[in-house]
Amino acid sequence: MNDLFCQQLMGNFLEYKRQGRKICVLNADLVDYVKGKKLQRGRPWSKCKAVYVPLNINGKHWVALLIDLVNCSLIVLDNDGRLTKSDDMGDHVRPFCVMIPLILQKANKFKHLGQQLTRPWSWRQPLDMCAQSRRSGDCGVYMLKHIELHSMGLPLIENMNDENVEYHRRRYAIEIFDGSMEP
Repeated sequence: MNDLFCQQLMGNFLEYKRQGRKICVLNADLVDYVKGKKLQRGRPWSKCKAVYVPLNINGKHWVALLIDLVNCSLIVLDNDGRLTKSDDMGDHVRPFCVMIPLILQKANKFKHLGQQLTRPWSWRQPLDMCAQSRRSGDCGVYMLKHIELHSMGLPLIENMNDENVEYHRRRYAIEIFDGSMEP
């Protein structure tokens, strides 16, 4: 998933909120993301258990947002829980909690989720499961590594730290340059 998805979702959420949450006219691109049609290597969400979204907080900090399609909830994977207070993080995550069920409902592939598509999903920020950085400016690398490790079922804390962040930064740069990075 990419940041454009986040921007479009936020725009749709603001319009939905402005309408008094009575009418939800979804951007067709959001539904196309869910159907796997928007990204070059897109996969339909109906074939996934989870979707990872890079989320930028206030233009200063990157976190990974895990959309858990099994438990119908969202999890924030954050390398610096001190930076963003829970209330502030909630302001950034709540639009996803509201819009994801509506988008899934519109995609018409998630009827098995039943009532979970009719109400906002919950979210949590388990800082104890995420590697925490003591340095500034590494959040993007941590965000990518959290997605990589979590998607493989590996522990986040034992495999990422400030000592190996430069190695991962270079490795990601090389993978992006030569086109071998897998989404």
